[in-house]
Amino acid sequence: MSKPMVSSTRLVLMNLAVTAAMLYRWLHGAPTVPLVISGLILFTLVNVLLIAAAKSSAPSNK
Repeated sequence: MSKPMVSSTRLVLMNLAVTAAMLYRWLHGAPTVPLVISGLILFTLVNVLLIAAAKSSAPSNK
């Protein structure tokens, strides 16, 4: 059975995916201001959701 992916690795991969998507849209002529706004929203959303998921799945020592 495979080991679960480390949280920091998952965070880096998701941020790289958002960066690649934003770069692709920019290179194909997307307007800059909406691209920056959507990039800020996506980076914030990805990071908050991954950190929240990592905290909720962490074993608690009660």
